[in-house]
Amino acid sequence: MDGLRRDAARNRDRIIEAAKELLHRGDELAMNAVARAADVGVATVYRHFATVEELEEVVVWDRFDQLDRLLNETAPDGLDRTLTEHVALLATDPLFERVTARPDAVLPQTAAKRAALLDRLAEVLEDARSRGRVRVDVDAASILLLACGTAHSVRSAGLAPDSDAARILLDVLLRGLRP
Repeated sequence: MDGLRRDAARNRDRIIEAAKELLHRGDELAMNAVARAADVGVATVYRHFATVEELEEVVVWDRFDQLDRLLNETAPDGLDRTLTEHVALLATDPLFERVTARPDAVLPQTAAKRAALLDRLAEVLEDARSRGRVRVDVDAASILLLACGTAHSVRSAGLAPDSDAARILLDVLLRGLRP
């Protein structure tokens, strides 16, 4: 029984890695393609992930963790750096943008990660606001929407996140947050 659990965990990890590799190559996630890439049966994929949306969410959990770490590393002065990094992640990872922009998460863990990120962003925002660095009428949810919009504009225009044009868009966003 213990061996089956380890084997199931290995299969789950292989499925997630295969999905990431497919996305990295620019392929859409399809359960059959993920199964082939992970060298497991499609039923195994469905045993771990009932829908492609569940798999999509799990694939981007590390992005939520990455932003949370960044907020913790750069606080209290890290709002600009965090937003810059967040826009870059969203611009280069359309799946992360799609999962972030969904009104409701499919998995409770995704909802918890999103809520934790919003809570931490709200703390950093409140600290910046108390020091007069951010407008009083901006909240964390608005900042995430602005980041998604900026990233979408960068990607739609075919800009690299570190291009001058993308930096100008980000600069306009950051200046707009100031009092």
